Amino acid sequence: MSDNKFISLKQLADEIGFNASSIKKTVVRRGFTPFQLEEGSNKPFYLKSKDADIFKQKIIDENKNRIKVKKTHTIISGVYFVSVPSFKGVDRFKIGWSNDVYERLSTYRTIIPDLKIIAIWQTSYSWCEKAALKCAEQLGKRVHQELFEFRNTEIAYAELDSLFMKMGIKTLIP
Repeated sequence: MSDNKFISLKQLADEIGFNASSIKKTVVRRGFTPFQLEEGSNKPFYLKSKDADIFKQKIIDENKNRIKVKKTHTIISGVYFVSVPSFKGVDRFKIGWSNDVYERLSTYRTIIPDLKIIAIWQTSYSWCEKAALKCAEQLGKRVHQELFEFRNTEIAYAELDSLFMKMGIKTLIP
């Protein structure tokens, strides 16, 4: 492809299987600056073809390094700890409980395709989520109901894992 060709973000989203409504945020998070050929609130955004190719390769590389969540026939309930990249490039972390963790995370991935699973603690007790949220409040800043920012993610994970280990709950992931 030539440097003077452009690819629309919608076309880019279609090519890599992302939602067109979230592709701009995903592109910006990866350090690219989309632009409009014409000004206007409803005008499409584009990337240079060269940048689009680099972006697609980044997504391929990230997918190779992502922890694969395989849907099994067994429904697993538990507390999950996931990384949610924000529009400003700061990682935020969501802690929640679901009676079907893999289905919940699959639903989140339709909105946030670059969501990363840090840990899942298998438990059928929904109150464990409240314990994890209370622990997380001591470790970082609560941004929203179940969304946190931590100065040190490794320490936050270690503390949460320790909490669950004290309750006899082991980590499924990693």
